[in-house]
Amino acid sequence: MEKITVPKTRFKQFYHFNEVPSTMSEAQEYIRKGIRNGIVVADSQTEGYGRNSKEWHSPKNGNIYLSFFDEITEDVSHIPQRTAMAALSAVRHFVKDKAVIKWPNDILISMEKTSGIIAKSIKHENKRFYICGIGINIVKPDTEQFEHVWKVTSISDHSKTVSPEALLRQTIIEIEKAFSTPDSKIIKKYRQEISWMVDKRIKYTQDRKEYFQGEVEYFNDDGSQITVTNDLGIKQFSTLSITEIE
Repeated sequence: MEKITVPKTRFKQFYHFNEVPSTMSEAQEYIRKGIRNGIVVADSQTEGYGRNSKEWHSPKNGNIYLSFFDEITEDVSHIPQRTAMAALSAVRHFVKDKAVIKWPNDILISMEKTSGIIAKSIKHENKRFYICGIGINIVKPDTEQFEHVWKVTSISDHSKTVSPEALLRQTIIEIEKAFSTPDSKIIKKYRQEISWMVDKRIKYTQDRKEYFQGEVEYFNDDGSQITVTNDLGIKQFSTLSITEIE
């Protein structure tokens, strides 16, 4: 990636690496060193991962591998929803209305995956911090190199104006916007963006062991839980891996 001009945000520190095991693990190390907040970007990752410890294939090809971290305060909650909205807005900046959120936080373009998100919290010296990772495909990865369920795509398949530097800058801008938006407003937006899934037939798995089918009934007030109806009745989930949407 060429020299990066980073917009000013609440994340005071910016770290850019040629290669790291994982931007998430790097962010965690900075917290342990006493750094309160920042953004970590790498051109490639050797041990990149997503939700449920799934591998996120991370070669040096121009794709975005980014993690950001900050102390958890009363001013900011619903971290995963904010991160999903930031990634969606960044992708939409280049592909307009083709992008949607697949609950809970994958970004699809024309029903093919282009972005994945992970969020977690850690405790350090009696303070809690969040660490969020965003991976966005500018170039379509070689899916033979990793386990995948969804077809994958890239922004460059749908846009002629994208570059790694432009996408990274836009992603950082959208993170700042999402984390500056009042809680009630971000939740309203997030629920609107996942509402297209209501009444859709889905296939899903829990713990990567069993596959089920059902129909999406509704999401709870903040969108953190999904309710699905199947032959066994109605069940609510806070974690679910959706493998197909009809």
